[in-house]
Amino acid sequence: MFLLLVEMRARSAMASELENLLTALLEAARDEPGTLIYAVHRQQEDAQAFVLYELYRDRAAWEVHCATEAVQQALRQFENLLIAPPRLVFCNTLGMAGYVADD
Repeated sequence: MFLLLVEMRARSAMASELENLLTALLEAARDEPGTLIYAVHRQQEDAQAFVLYELYRDRAAWEVHCATEAVQQALRQFENLLIAPPRLVFCNTLGMAGYVADD
């Protein structure tokens, strides 16, 4: 499995717009067969800070996700919504508890 953690921080007064954009991506990801988990989080201590937890069957599934029109549209909007580019952390999954992937 292939995991991506994304950290981003909205510009002042843009947090609600970013939240709407990210939750729309969540809806689009539901229909992607290689997407196992696509979770959007807003930090409790900082309402302008968001974290995405994305778990894919493999890197190829992530690449398919990135090529979708919904993701491409979101990426074009990030420059206006974010104070800096998102921080991406790519991980290889070593093991999991409490989740069983669909095969």
